[in-house]
Amino acid sequence: MSSISNCVTSIRGRMSSLFSRSVTNRRTPANESDVVKVYINVECIRVIAYVNFFIMCICAMLINTHLVKPRLKEGPDEEGSTCSPFDGVMGDRVEPPVFPGEGFDVSTQSHLYRAFGFNNICVNWDYSPSREITAMIYPIFEYALLLYLFFDFIQTYIYFKKGWVSKYYFRAVQCLIGFMILGCAWFRMIFVMIAYENIQGHTAGFFCLQITLVMAAMVNAFFVIDSKIEYKFLWGRKGTLIVAYVYLLLNLVISITKLITTGHFVFNGTPLSWLFNEVGGSVVGKHLDMVWFVCNAIVPLIVSIIRAFCEPSLQITVDVPISPRSDYENAEKEDFNDDEADS
Repeated sequence: MSSISNCVTSIRGRMSSLFSRSVTNRRTPANESDVVKVYINVECIRVIAYVNFFIMCICAMLINTHLVKPRLKEGPDEEGSTCSPFDGVMGDRVEPPVFPGEGFDVSTQSHLYRAFGFNNICVNWDYSPSREITAMIYPIFEYALLLYLFFDFIQTYIYFKKGWVSKYYFRAVQCLIGFMILGCAWFRMIFVMIAYENIQGHTAGFFCLQITLVMAAMVNAFFVIDSKIEYKFLWGRKGTLIVAYVYLLLNLVISITKLITTGHFVFNGTPLSWLFNEVGGSVVGKHLDMVWFVCNAIVPLIVSIIRAFCEPSLQITVDVPISPRSDYENAEKEDFNDDEADS
């Protein structure tokens, strides 16, 4: 590894010696110290990311309701065709049952409903044309979340260097940041692995996003605790700690349960049986999904809005070192002669 580094350094040194700019293009002494300062509110980027996620979901819901649902209910274009999604797979698990070649109601007979006993948010982009259109909208959420993860890590590093967060918190973020970035990027597989053709692969894409959202929510809660933040509207430090610990405990229980159930389906192809038990008119899986969504999508959005208004922005200074100049010695002589003439 060191030999590769030495080789790259050697090549860079050689190439740099062959590079220069005209001396007439140099900065004047008055502007020599000019830099660009960028102020970035990290939590504001997080707010944008979560808002974009909800925008994506709302668009998918509208497309699903007005374009997808009527089309699927009518059935296949060719009567009796069993091509996907009208293959009738697991159709006996819903009431009324769905037979091959028949249309079905997305709200109560989708492939997700047949597999899990309920519809989660993903059902809104499982079928064409919603899947393709939502895949084009998804980058507004993906890129914003990736930007947030990057700048949040930079901010954490600065806080660590200044002694505002502990070494243990910083090391934990160092270990988790790679998994969070991969989880966000791999969520796009939900648009590649079609629900009615490969529901395990489809669920795996959503599983990746679940991991990222859980890690981001937990890391931010620990940040409030570790950096000794306190809010007056939560009755100071003590109240802030109580709220943070209650949220952490609740989200830890809910998220671990949710990740275990999703992971079990991804790796085994069948959901855990107790998820189909009915409580309050709905299956346990649906209640678990709703509570998890609130803890890892809605609550973090509220927290990020509060932090965006309360906390200072990240300040980034951007500068460019002076490049080697051609005819530098001649230019210096000219400047010297001009000075002599003026005197």
